[in-house]
Amino acid sequence: MPDQYAKYDQYMVSDFMLDEDFLLWIKQPDAAKDAFWNGLVLAYPHQGENMSAARTLAKAITAQKVKASEATKDRIWNAVTHSNSKVVTMRRAFRWVAAAAVVLIAGSLIFFQYLRTNESLIKTAYGQKRTISLPDGSQVVLNANTQIKYKPRPGKNAPREVWITGEAWFNVVHINKKGTPVQPAERFIVHLPNMNVEVLGTTFTVNTRRNQEQVVLQTGRVKVELPSNPSAIYLQPGERVSYNKNSKVLLKAITNPADCSLWKENRLKFDNTPLREVIQLIEDDYGYKVEVTDSTILDRTLGGNLSSENEQILFKALENMLDVNITVNNKTVTISK
Repeated sequence: MPDQYAKYDQYMVSDFMLDEDFLLWIKQPDAAKDAFWNGLVLAYPHQGENMSAARTLAKAITAQKVKASEATKDRIWNAVTHSNSKVVTMRRAFRWVAAAAVVLIAGSLIFFQYLRTNESLIKTAYGQKRTISLPDGSQVVLNANTQIKYKPRPGKNAPREVWITGEAWFNVVHINKKGTPVQPAERFIVHLPNMNVEVLGTTFTVNTRRNQEQVVLQTGRVKVELPSNPSAIYLQPGERVSYNKNSKVLLKAITNPADCSLWKENRLKFDNTPLREVIQLIEDDYGYKVEVTDSTILDRTLGGNLSSENEQILFKALENMLDVNITVNNKTVTISK
């Protein structure tokens, strides 16, 4: 990534609104400024939505100030030129200035309310991984084709909350370290499409691929529950809970949590894994459509560790390990005997 854009990597809407260079671009655009800020979107595509929201908000506030200023000037001038009384003139002028001040104050309140309630949205593309820091210092690693949403400034007594689809690894900061009853603002809740995960200082992995939601606990303790069912399941390290959207069944099992987060290190581990599961991984993480010319090869299995950093190298390794031919045409992968 270009060094000139590095500081904008973690920017939120509020940060753009306070950036003098960004605001100058909004007020006085030119070819050089356009090239710089459009280049930022190319360097950090996840900032496109934040920049668009900040730009819209800045223009709205500027327009409101200009409108109030022009209206104030007109009314004050009319009061000065048409009134027979200097006292009345001054009163009218003061009244319109006060009205303009109220408009600007109201606009500022709306702006800061927007910043307080605004949600940050970060997405990863196919084949991309990304590490982010949440406002409380918690770390999240997003796998490819994943989306996370959170409020950068939650309310004073509101819990820390994130909403996620895709696959991610969490390292959550434990705020309550005194052993006292957990307060609302100390809670950390991860919302999956069909499950809620409440965290008490821990590391874990979530996955919401293909109608299946899964939580794997690495350290600490979590509580998993369905919004439609008040009965919660508590996980200990090395345990996994999964929910199938079709069967609507919640299951808990023992697993190896380290294997479930190897993707963070660009590694894949296969243990008698059938080709049909590998195909799902290729489609979910790299965005390819996979076609198989002979369904009998779907049950072929493979084992071992492979690198996931480059899909072309991965395809060559799969060819050798499964004794198949793999051809790639644009975003379509064909596997045959």
